[in-house]
Amino acid sequence: MRPVLSLLMFMCISVWSLGQAPGLNRIHITKTEQAFIIDGQLDEEGWRKARLIDEFWQHWPIDTIPAMAKTEVRITYDDTHIYVGAICYEEDPKPVTLSMRRDDEGNYWSSDAFCVSLDPNNNDKNGYIFGMNSQGVQLDGTLAQRGANPYLDPFWDEFWEGEARITDYGYVYEMAIPFTSIKFNEENADWGINFIRNDMKRAAYDIWSRFPMAFSGLDFGYNGEVFFKDDVPENNGGQLIMIPSLSGGLVNDFFEGTELESNITGGLDAKMSIGSDLSLDLSVYPDFSTVYVDRQYIDFYRFEYYLPEMRSFFLENGDLFSSFGSYSDHTTVASDNRIKSLYTRRIGMYEWDYVPMVYGVRFSGNVTDDVRIGLLNVTNESYKDQASQNYSAASFQWGVFKRSAIKGVFTNRQSLYDVYKFDKDDYNRTAGLEFDYMNASGSWTGSLKYHNSFNPENYSNAHFAGGELNYASSKLRINNKIYQVGDNYIADMGFVPRLYHKNDVDNTEFRQGFTEFTNFTSLVFYPESDVFLYFTPGHRFSVFTNPSGEVSDYSGTLNFWGEFESRSAFNLFLNYEKASLLAPRDILHNDKPLPAGEYYYQSIGAYWRSDGRKRLQVSSTLEYGSFYNGKKTSAHMGLSYRIEPWGRLLLDYNYCRLDFPEPQGLENYHLAAFTSELALKKDLNWTTLVQYNTQQENMNINSMIQWRFRPMSDFFIVVKEDFEAGNFRNKRFQVNFKIRYWINI
Repeated sequence: MRPVLSLLMFMCISVWSLGQAPGLNRIHITKTEQAFIIDGQLDEEGWRKARLIDEFWQHWPIDTIPAMAKTEVRITYDDTHIYVGAICYEEDPKPVTLSMRRDDEGNYWSSDAFCVSLDPNNNDKNGYIFGMNSQGVQLDGTLAQRGANPYLDPFWDEFWEGEARITDYGYVYEMAIPFTSIKFNEENADWGINFIRNDMKRAAYDIWSRFPMAFSGLDFGYNGEVFFKDDVPENNGGQLIMIPSLSGGLVNDFFEGTELESNITGGLDAKMSIGSDLSLDLSVYPDFSTVYVDRQYIDFYRFEYYLPEMRSFFLENGDLFSSFGSYSDHTTVASDNRIKSLYTRRIGMYEWDYVPMVYGVRFSGNVTDDVRIGLLNVTNESYKDQASQNYSAASFQWGVFKRSAIKGVFTNRQSLYDVYKFDKDDYNRTAGLEFDYMNASGSWTGSLKYHNSFNPENYSNAHFAGGELNYASSKLRINNKIYQVGDNYIADMGFVPRLYHKNDVDNTEFRQGFTEFTNFTSLVFYPESDVFLYFTPGHRFSVFTNPSGEVSDYSGTLNFWGEFESRSAFNLFLNYEKASLLAPRDILHNDKPLPAGEYYYQSIGAYWRSDGRKRLQVSSTLEYGSFYNGKKTSAHMGLSYRIEPWGRLLLDYNYCRLDFPEPQGLENYHLAAFTSELALKKDLNWTTLVQYNTQQENMNINSMIQWRFRPMSDFFIVVKEDFEAGNFRNKRFQVNFKIRYWINI
């Protein structure tokens, strides 16, 4: 392990001084005494006196020219709010709106929209985003700088006002963001800020504070600054928010043979500001029935998929808990190998069923301008054959230099008995220390980390260590990571799937440590062409060795991505892989395990996607090649049709044909997913997902109506039903309701 750490230290030191600090736009804003009605019309006197910003630059697809469409932003503040108004001019407004669902991040960036990103502490590391599409549907989220690309968590939800209006001269946005909804040091008169316009007519993104397109428009290191010329905003600590809720429903589990059961439960969430920049969150008997269901896959992956956390309790300042371990700026698919010391989806779940939580407490935020802390404690009820569990985590982030940080985390999972007593013989703990480096320009990023696991057995070889070194420019990206995981790095609250190997013959599981090295390199070319916008050839290669240093697995992908001026895109790819099964595995999920051994296979494929600005978008993927000791043919077709402005229909179909020698034989799998998103109005949404999966022999329906009857207060009705895929026999039926009410005290 020492050579690994020495090499990483040398690489980080070698780039320590590279990069130049970006320049900044800086504006002064004055305080207003005028009142505003947030209705999407900038007709109040206060807007005419507000600070005007009208010099925008195109950030993508070209970062060297002024914005092709005119944008005007006005900004001011009073004792309680910061106000942002924007006019995105357009000669013939025909807005693209992909979704009417709040916080739908993936579709927000493909819609005509406007947002402001705020770094209230001006520390270049974490902050907020507030945005709206042209229909006035809101997106808000927390932002944390993780390597070259910032991480946006759109599931964070906070109170603010915003309206949009489509006019004959463009799109008008009006926002009022309460100072009580964000955390900041009231002694700081300078905030980091930037504005981003999504211009779908030209498939472009325009920004105010200009910087290279190699970096995300949300990169805090390139924010401009806003200076509060008059009184600095006050952050009134001690604000208390109470969110009582009532939930209940009916459930009939036909598979278990139980009778129709009903339940009704009350819960309470509370949020309190402590000082200027700390939050105390409490949740008692929370109900997560309204969390969106996970998308299914035709699954031949040997290990566990990484899925996002969507439960509201775990989200604010979530980077204080989720940013430890490995992360990848570019390969974020669910099957990408990750090593995380804390994966909050482990908390309050057992065999992927939600376990009722008794309570949860979180304390998080800045204690100084450079130091952030996070404390978490959750207890859930006993469930089936598992005792009640208590989960705790503590973390800190200490900002050093301009954009770097020293971080530490401690986790503890411990069983309880007699309701509240700790079982001293049933626990798992981890502790880790990390250093994240980023130079001033953000072109070089790196990390070093060491974690250890502690268990009643006092295992040796219980470490996780390694780091990353990455470079990014407008035409070149290089990402390198090297990690070593010991045989006994057990993280019950974490995510280390490649450590565990299952024997599907005798249904046993064992651990074997590994070392991973991954390199991802991509180039960007901009041809002088009226047809093509850019080309991006790239190669990703990962190799895994066992504790003896022998190569057990490797995988690689050579791809050639391109985008047309019409904004349709294509990708050609070649995959190659070596997989070592250390025990018989039911890779095909047909109860016919493949024998242990080494397997080599390759495949080629192609992907195409039409212009997403059209009402009908089509995408397709074809792939063919060897797979373990057989052949695999797979195809995907996706259709999306917008019924503007109130709805969208989506259909995804996946087909996979496996041709293996006996006893596995020939298998054909089908996975179809139909989604309807209907918005009867902006605050009343009905979303339905139907999935039909022959591999799992299951069909499931998840339908949810959400009515936001007042700011931050919602009424939900959720229907979930499972059937057997072949004969449509009902397996489980469940209907839930939930009402929550936001009270500022």
